[in-house]
Amino acid sequence: MNEVIKKSMPLGALMNNIKCGIKIVSGNIDKEIASVEYDSRKVNDKALFIAVPGFVTDGHLYVKDAVEKGAGAVLVSDSKAGEFKDSITNGTVVLAASDTRRALSAFSAAVFGNPTSKAPVIGITGTNGKTSITYMIEAVLRDFGMRPGVVGTVNYRWKDKVVSAPNTTPESRDLQEIFANMIADGVNVIVMEVSSHALKLFRVEDIDFNIAAFTNLTRDHLDFHKSFEDYFNSKKKLFQLLGKSMKDNKAGIVNIDDFYGRKICESTEFGYPVLGFGIDKSAEYKVDEKSISSSLAGLSYALEKPARGINIRLNVLGSFQMYNSLCAFAVCHRMGVPVSIIKKGLEDLKVIPGRFDSIKSKSGFYVIIDYAHTGDAVLKLLASARELKPDRIITLIGCGGNRDRTKRPVMGKTAVAGSDWVIFTSDNPRDEDPDEIIMEITSGLSGTNFETITDREKAIKKAIFMAKENDLVVLAGKGHEDYQIIKGRKTHFDDHEIASKYIEERENN
Repeated sequence: MNEVIKKSMPLGALMNNIKCGIKIVSGNIDKEIASVEYDSRKVNDKALFIAVPGFVTDGHLYVKDAVEKGAGAVLVSDSKAGEFKDSITNGTVVLAASDTRRALSAFSAAVFGNPTSKAPVIGITGTNGKTSITYMIEAVLRDFGMRPGVVGTVNYRWKDKVVSAPNTTPESRDLQEIFANMIADGVNVIVMEVSSHALKLFRVEDIDFNIAAFTNLTRDHLDFHKSFEDYFNSKKKLFQLLGKSMKDNKAGIVNIDDFYGRKICESTEFGYPVLGFGIDKSAEYKVDEKSISSSLAGLSYALEKPARGINIRLNVLGSFQMYNSLCAFAVCHRMGVPVSIIKKGLEDLKVIPGRFDSIKSKSGFYVIIDYAHTGDAVLKLLASARELKPDRIITLIGCGGNRDRTKRPVMGKTAVAGSDWVIFTSDNPRDEDPDEIIMEITSGLSGTNFETITDREKAIKKAIFMAKENDLVVLAGKGHEDYQIIKGRKTHFDDHEIASKYIEERENN
């Protein structure tokens, strides 16, 4: 993306907007600064380079490179300031902070002109459902005449622009640049998925949120968080950030049927209303549980609160989409959108990439492609598939490499319990051996309703060719992703394309 903010300002003036304990180690802070960078290759003489510790390498290793490229200033960790105080003698200013990630967020917001102060910002967090909800909110807000910008797992999109998303939530510097570009292009409301990584790593620390929404919390990312409580506290942090926001009319929107959602609802630490959605009688946004109907034609239900008797008929499939659409309803209603427009926007949405995305074959079986990659998500996916009353559910599933290993046997047991036949296969093994991943998924399994085919394309072909009329083939785990990563090599791979290819091959034989 092109840099939006071109004007430079003295480093000292920029620091006046920073409230996270920046120390001057050496140099003259009258130096002009026009950009902030964490990649030393992008540095110029008006750049502030911030040394951020990463998962693979440490930005402090590249401070020398940044200085040699003429960086106007560098910011390092307090613990390493002594290493650079005397060694940098070319006039580059040296700053220090207790947490350089926190500093990166603060400086990035300041350099890009605090773009989130100029438009409402809706943040969605939780283990499952975030992407579907952002698509739904976007559809409604467009119908309402607003110009939304979306930062999501699938992509970042606004106006006529679509940018592929390498992370659910980008680094703080890149995130602020995206916001600045959106605002410059006329976006007047921002909708974003907020990951637990982003919350823990200060990527969203300097965003002025208007609404924070929570979907649910299930086992995931324990390779990063180390404990479930830490995972929950990271998600909960979004609501704490909302409390610090300078916006008016703030609100939390929470799935009250989820155990951890109820904990957020019952907390007394937030100085703004936290509203529940679900089927629980205490929910401010409540669905009549008996009205929920799920079929291959779509999903429908009736509201009890806040607009009793309003019927919602969705084109998207899967009963779990009731919660996602109800969350979107609550967010948009809180944004002041009339109920009639919310209903129309939700009902007009045809498809959400990789979220219970369906293909119908001429042979009478269906293929469902879904991003479910946690035990709970697979459980809900297969329960929703069973509600469609197929003769058999044939599930293809794997687990990503270099990710939370504790969920692997859980996903295996869930898949076998919810399916008539399961094919365990590869799913982005990354640096791990795919056969060893499959062994972990299938450890402890009993029964005879599963097999293993490591090659994902061969596994999909097997599932397609064994399907009969009224069967449902569920391809889980990759959803919208269009790649495979094997031993560090990224190649094109799209479940939708592969499934379509073998459906056509089967039907032409």
